[in-house]
Amino acid sequence: MTKHWQDWIWIVFIIWYGVGIILVSLDLLPPSMHWANAIFLYLAGVLAILYAMKRLGTRPGLIISLGIMLLTIIAESLGVHYGLIFGSYHYERDFGFQLFGVPVTIGFAWVMVVFTSMSHYEFLLHRKKTVRGMLVYSTVTSLLAVTMDLIIDPVAFKGREYWIWDQGGAYYDIPVQNFLGWFFVSFFIQCFLYVWMEREGFTTKWSGRMRKLYLLVILMFMVTAMVEGLWIAVLVTSSFYTASLILRTRLEKVA
Repeated sequence: MTKHWQDWIWIVFIIWYGVGIILVSLDLLPPSMHWANAIFLYLAGVLAILYAMKRLGTRPGLIISLGIMLLTIIAESLGVHYGLIFGSYHYERDFGFQLFGVPVTIGFAWVMVVFTSMSHYEFLLHRKKTVRGMLVYSTVTSLLAVTMDLIIDPVAFKGREYWIWDQGGAYYDIPVQNFLGWFFVSFFIQCFLYVWMEREGFTTKWSGRMRKLYLLVILMFMVTAMVEGLWIAVLVTSSFYTASLILRTRLEKVA
């Protein structure tokens, strides 16, 4: 069977990922190749957009994905310029084209975080829409988003100095405000998606790919964290991810 062009994007990502994780695990990625990290996030974001287009319809999925990118870039910009939502920080490395002082790469990363978190709890969207259902769904998906940030931020800050926090915190000098910001920004977006989503129309193959994508992304950052000696971040993220899988299993049984 001839593969669809969207399947080829997944294959390209897997190849890029495979090469990248070997280079990272052996600490062979030279400074001149740091642009490869941005390509990794762009590809992950594009895959999430494809999932959204299949789940929501081509045009709505694309529009909502772009809306998430714009909203999160604005939220990040408030942190960069005013210390709001996520706390005060600034970027040290060039991630390419910027919008409002924030690399567009970050917008792609947020789209990936939102939709890979959604894919873990799609079964909650099959049920009749209720306020309680919205709160449960938005809470569990947002906790999964925070779980990913528990490994991203230590690596990006302490390991690679992609950005620098101007405030301190108990967890690798990262302010608690950052994790609260991640939770509430994700929560707001997921509430909107819960209301917008139809109860039908799930795509099994791409839902599975999104769950794999989530795992692959945190594994990449975990490997980088181990290379950088950030073992507590690896332990904490592993624990939170395992807890989320247990929670997912229990909620699925109830649903």
